[in-house]
Amino acid sequence: MSNFRFLLPALLFSLFTQSAFCQIAINNIDEIARLKKGITYIVMKDTGSAVAQPYKDIFRRYWTCSKIGFIEYKDILNYVSADASFFTIGGFTTTSTFVHMSKTFGQENGLSYDNTHLYYELWVCNQKELEKWKNRKKKKDELPDKVKVLISRIELYTDFETLSKPENIYQSDYDGGDHIRNWGPGYLKNYLQMLMPLLEKGEERSLYRSNADPQQLKNLRKDTLYIPDYLLIKFSKFSGDESKRHKEKELFGEYKLPYVLISNEALNKKILADTAPFYYLVYIKSSTDKYVSVYNSHTGELVYTTYAPMSYNLKEKDFEKLVNEIKGK
Repeated sequence: MSNFRFLLPALLFSLFTQSAFCQIAINNIDEIARLKKGITYIVMKDTGSAVAQPYKDIFRRYWTCSKIGFIEYKDILNYVSADASFFTIGGFTTTSTFVHMSKTFGQENGLSYDNTHLYYELWVCNQKELEKWKNRKKKKDELPDKVKVLISRIELYTDFETLSKPENIYQSDYDGGDHIRNWGPGYLKNYLQMLMPLLEKGEERSLYRSNADPQQLKNLRKDTLYIPDYLLIKFSKFSGDESKRHKEKELFGEYKLPYVLISNEALNKKILADTAPFYYLVYIKSSTDKYVSVYNSHTGELVYTTYAPMSYNLKEKDFEKLVNEIKGK
């Protein structure tokens, strides 16, 4: 197990042991009432940058659960309190070790590797642990992991470089500097639209298993499915190389229904601009976990999602499975 400490103001990134969830999770529902009564801070590198403004507008329009404020990472320690909640980038890393017997020398050898997951998280402070931290005789620019109580997490699909260098995100503006693939103002709008009813109902949500809405999926028998072109990225699990691309006809071979490949930039604009609903696909590779989901652009509803552990790339069978759900098989 390897840990990144929760360091501030240099870097806000806490990595800790946690069970696997699917793309979006809701936990610690007893803390939601406190979240609603307080203020939620959206933490950014630079709240005044031009890049941050569209995201701030999305929060002002679609976040209805509590009052909101926008602060910078370097200032977050000034705002931690029992009445505050925060949206930040978080994650965790686990280290696995395999032991094997060498045929040549007849000895055991260990091979270890790290699995890193990054996500967008909503959290509050554990009041008792926060008081302990505040009353420390020697204060440091460090907030212990146990102070943070996670309420919601949304998985992020970053480039491979960022898994080993998460500072890529913190050194970038709120758009992630193109290091995050399932991100942008349009994506954020739908994420918040999905979160609001879940937080209002106070329901725990763990999408570890597949889920489908047959009533909405049947629309895709005729409607166009929009597919962001980052899905064509082919990942090498041995080298981490992401320069190669899947062949479209091979990857989407089983999807004989209408679809359109679209850039992330165009998709984000379409989600915000179109008044008529449409459906789009989201693929997330979170370390060795794979998530394939379909969203309703108008409501943010997650109408289809599947989870697969120890999987590094999209495959033709992922689309075959989706087609079967659409056709009601």
